[in-house]
Amino acid sequence: MERHAYLIMAHSNWNMLIRLLKAIDDERNDIYLHVDKKAKDFDPEAIKAQVKKSGFYLAPRQKIFWGHTSIVKCELTLLKMATANQKYQYYHLLSGVDFPLKSQDYIHEFFRDNNKEYVTYYKEGDGKGEYLQKVRYYYPFMRFIGRVDFEGQSLKKKALRRLRTINMEYQDSQRAKGTDRTKKYPDIEFVKGDQWFSITDDLARYILSKKRQILKMFRFTDGPDEFFVQTIAYNSQFKDSIATEVIREIDWERGAPYEFVYSDLEYLKTSSKLFARKICYENQPELVDELFKNITTVI
Repeated sequence: MERHAYLIMAHSNWNMLIRLLKAIDDERNDIYLHVDKKAKDFDPEAIKAQVKKSGFYLAPRQKIFWGHTSIVKCELTLLKMATANQKYQYYHLLSGVDFPLKSQDYIHEFFRDNNKEYVTYYKEGDGKGEYLQKVRYYYPFMRFIGRVDFEGQSLKKKALRRLRTINMEYQDSQRAKGTDRTKKYPDIEFVKGDQWFSITDDLARYILSKKRQILKMFRFTDGPDEFFVQTIAYNSQFKDSIATEVIREIDWERGAPYEFVYSDLEYLKTSSKLFARKICYENQPELVDELFKNITTVI
């Protein structure tokens, strides 16, 4: 029996996480969950109790910071845990606010006899914005200023605003000096895309074999999680296996990304995609309940 590994990174929205776990709970799956060490009110036993059929594994908790290499290290940890356990047909990276749009029968059938790598990417100049500055320059302060509320008059807020200013001045200085870290890797073409993926065992193990290179190459990058899998796959023997088909319903036009609401229900139910993000149960319980009903009542 071909098995799939679901790798989940969560930091809040426990009711949504519970429903995601129930939706992918299947004897053909194993679930590997990482919860941000900074997260509050996380009850591992209560979460584990939701999984009845799949193997369930909790990754050692790390502090995760937006736009920082801590995300890369977490993904590598999840991949290492899963590949050390067994050889899976596919490894799916999801966030805690993702949700499947298809049943597990459909998803397993979709990937049966399929050897493609579902890693989205684009190149500089593809019309989706410039991005090379994110990897060309050094961003040493992402741990502190990645996604932070800078408003307020406390000493901490003032210090963060000052650090943000220093960061911008440092980028200007590097730009003026012609700093370009990518020149260290003349044979590498850097590409960028969505963090989330569905990849084969061969690519998963290949990525892990490049761990040292990955951590060196993408240290101090702005948003390395949107570069490292894409760049490693694109500059390897897996390039021709990268699928052109997109299997995730992510709307960057209406948000960053847009959070689906109940009025999107019919659109999501009829979508050809396998997964959607993002959806929040606290905000849209009826939407999640209807999507769950849709994928569990399919004959």
